[in-house]
Amino acid sequence: MEARRQACVAIDFYNRSGDKRSYLDFVVHMHLAWQNLLHADFSRRGINFYHRDARGHYAKGKDGQRRSWELQHCLKEEFGSSDPVRANVEFFIGLRNKIEHRFEAALLLATAAHAHALVINFEAELVERFGQEHSLADELRFPVFVQSFTPAGMEEQRKLRRGISVAARTYITTFEGALDQSVREDDRFVYRIQLSPMKGPTSEADLAVTFVREEELSEADLVRIREEAKTGTVVIAEKLRDVALKDEMLPAQATQAIAAQLPFKFNQNHFTTLRKAHGVRPENGEPPEKTERKYCIYSAPHRNYLYTPAYIRRCVSDLDTPEKFRAVFGKDPEPREDSTSISEVS
Repeated sequence: MEARRQACVAIDFYNRSGDKRSYLDFVVHMHLAWQNLLHADFSRRGINFYHRDARGHYAKGKDGQRRSWELQHCLKEEFGSSDPVRANVEFFIGLRNKIEHRFEAALLLATAAHAHALVINFEAELVERFGQEHSLADELRFPVFVQSFTPAGMEEQRKLRRGISVAARTYITTFEGALDQSVREDDRFVYRIQLSPMKGPTSEADLAVTFVREEELSEADLVRIREEAKTGTVVIAEKLRDVALKDEMLPAQATQAIAAQLPFKFNQNHFTTLRKAHGVRPENGEPPEKTERKYCIYSAPHRNYLYTPAYIRRCVSDLDTPEKFRAVFGKDPEPREDSTSISEVS
């Protein structure tokens, strides 16, 4: 709920007119919205999102409170290095310190497409992680504004864009230049829109929007909807899910991968106990597809479960000291019989 509140505050700052608008406040509050969203999901999934020191103790800030993962760390845990959603949020993490009040209007124009993507991605992740009932759809309204209606107005917009500070312009160019072209052009990194007036008589379709899923439509339906601009229908193309048999591992392989990174014995029984404690896959008799997809994927054709590299990292992190091992299994770990180092195994 705090994540939703922060997002609404951010969007309010963005949509205000004149001196009431604050692009810096938009960026700051969206930062908090994303961080709260990911922390909430970590909490729901039972993931400990607090920093620890080399001895396994919780790291604390100056106020004596445990230090939770900052947004950058959360993104690394949740998204791949080439994920456009991660790139978009990281863009704003770096941009935050480049915003100067006198250049805000110009910077807002130059990064409007990035800002749209930041909000749309947040909404998508919010609904995917917590359900449609938490959508921001009932909180937000399409803003009414006047922009570039005349040639003079368009020229004024161009002048504003050229007024970005050198530091901000350099940051944007450097950040985007380091990205793969497929990420730069993905609408989850920059979401560009163009509004066109609708001419002709109004109809009931102008008053409502209907959402349908692409996989539920025939090819003829898709062609018809795309050709008829006034149907008020939006086609939802599902985000691609992880595909089994890519980097995922069977239980025996996962056990070996974890054991190779621990200084003591780790076997199949340990793995079974650990994955049950984590609850990353359903038990027998439950729908097999209900896995925690970041960590475990069900392969229907092979009727087995596969575990992701992220899950291997989680298991190693939970067991990499004798104290952690003892807390999980209730007994001291046994030394490994071989002296093979982790680097040699990998």
